[in-house]
Amino acid sequence: MKKEILCYGDSNTWGYMPGGMGRYGENVRWTGVLQNLLGDGYHVQENGINGRTTAFDDPEFLCRNGLEGIGYALTSGKPFDLVAVMLGTNDLKFVTANRSAAGAKLLIETLQAANEKFPGSTPVFRDEVRILLISPIEIGGNALSEGDYFDMEQSRLFAAEYEAAAREMHVHFLDAAKVASPCPVEGTHMLPEGHAALAKAVAEKVRDILENNAAAL
Repeated sequence: MKKEILCYGDSNTWGYMPGGMGRYGENVRWTGVLQNLLGDGYHVQENGINGRTTAFDDPEFLCRNGLEGIGYALTSGKPFDLVAVMLGTNDLKFVTANRSAAGAKLLIETLQAANEKFPGSTPVFRDEVRILLISPIEIGGNALSEGDYFDMEQSRLFAAEYEAAAREMHVHFLDAAKVASPCPVEGTHMLPEGHAALAKAVAEKVRDILENNAAAL
């Protein structure tokens, strides 16, 4: 039986090409590279939406609140062995990194109670509830929206705030900014090499969790 993984994220999970040039192909997006790295024993489900937040409404765009959408993603793709969440960048349109981490904790609380919150003929998590919280990449100095929407300096605080949240909630953690950077021209989205580097780091973490039974924070 294949191990089922849900990757729940925003435009960098969807595969947004810097500069609004379209969407990267399946084998370029980090989720597709992750699938190739993990191999036939795994099935990676990609669920990314441009502009998605952890738990905040966007008055200009519908269907962007990650907390409101998580139930649909879970019940449509269950059962899972692991859910990886990488959200937060779009929160900085509205809140600080600290409040973004609080939004991530709300998502984690829902995931930890998913079998009870979303009952059905099959559970959301196949056996143990396993969650990987990934703090987003940092926003670059040339981000086109920096100043109007995103706070570049707040993005530098993601790793510390999200690691603290992961520790408090006893879930696994990965800092995406340690391995990937945004496009230096556009400053928000990853280039193909960033997708590849992130996929490699996530693959190592996934194997550690599901094959080596690594303990959560």
